[in-house]
Amino acid sequence: MPKPLDPKCQLCSKLPTTQAKVLHGTAGDGCWNPRICHNRRSFYRHRSQNNSAEIDAIAVEPPATYFAVLYLYKEPGDKPLHAMSAELWLGQQPICRLEPIHCFGLTAGKIRAYTDQVLQAFAKQYGVSLYQYKDMFEITSSYCPVRPCPLHPES
Repeated sequence: MPKPLDPKCQLCSKLPTTQAKVLHGTAGDGCWNPRICHNRRSFYRHRSQNNSAEIDAIAVEPPATYFAVLYLYKEPGDKPLHAMSAELWLGQQPICRLEPIHCFGLTAGKIRAYTDQVLQAFAKQYGVSLYQYKDMFEITSSYCPVRPCPLHPES
């Protein structure tokens, strides 16, 4: 069985020789061996080129399906929702965006009703059936894009 590839040598092979000698020579971690390192670095550099030459690559267009994602701006844990937004995607591209809104004073029921209205609006606008969000992403409140925002007072 062949010896496994050394990840340290793989990274080193991408460096210029002078930088590799400084990093791994006597001033560095001491693993530089002039008898073997030049050949090993060459092997690792050309290995990826040789392997990629043997493998054919094809491009297949991904299926173009509609899906909606929901972005929730909140702190981790059981903290209240600060803001939210949504996007409608077709395949690999977003095609429609609900601008973010603050959720101050909205109850859980009102937020749920609002997110359902957003799905219905996306579905009506593009003539598709959307029953739920494909994914929900929680983003920390400090990244809230809504202005003005209590977290980002104007200077």
